[in-house]
Amino acid sequence: MTRFLTLFLFVVAVTALAGCFSAEILGRTGPGGLAIGDKAPQVQIQALVHGKPMDAANAQGVQVIEFWATWCGPCLLGMPHLSELQANFGDEVTILGVTSEDLETVEGFLASAAGNGRTWADVVKYRLAVDDNGATNAAFMSAAGQNSIPTAFIIGKDGVLQWIGHPSAMDGPLKAVVDGTWQLPDAG
Repeated sequence: MTRFLTLFLFVVAVTALAGCFSAEILGRTGPGGLAIGDKAPQVQIQALVHGKPMDAANAQGVQVIEFWATWCGPCLLGMPHLSELQANFGDEVTILGVTSEDLETVEGFLASAAGNGRTWADVVKYRLAVDDNGATNAAFMSAAGQNSIPTAFIIGKDGVLQWIGHPSAMDGPLKAVVDGTWQLPDAG
């Protein structure tokens, strides 16, 4: 019985990890949906909580919109990786983490301990924002048929959605989008 339970738990864990780390999601192509190759919707935020202010130059470069929450373990585990990507790409890429939590919750999270004597504000080296009453979540996550976080959307310099997936799997696609070598997947 113990052997069966161990095997069962292993299969469940592998299946869950495979789903979390899928390389790419095409999105929904139905009416009102959002899919790779579509013009990206506008980001609407209530407040920029962390990082440099957004300006017109940010909107003309490659953007990563990542959906996260303070209570999401995989989101927190990915924050150092996103910070590293932001540092590596500098001004070529704007990474914006968007949460639907309230401003007070996010500010408290940023002030809390992240380990090694640092706060989350010390760890996160990219922009964090509070969604504007769920508008950005609806425009990206719901429209693309996504319902789990963290999920990232890469938007090219032309404002077209290039990639959707788990942030841990976006290094290659992000580099290719920045370099101009990314090819949109064939939806047909």
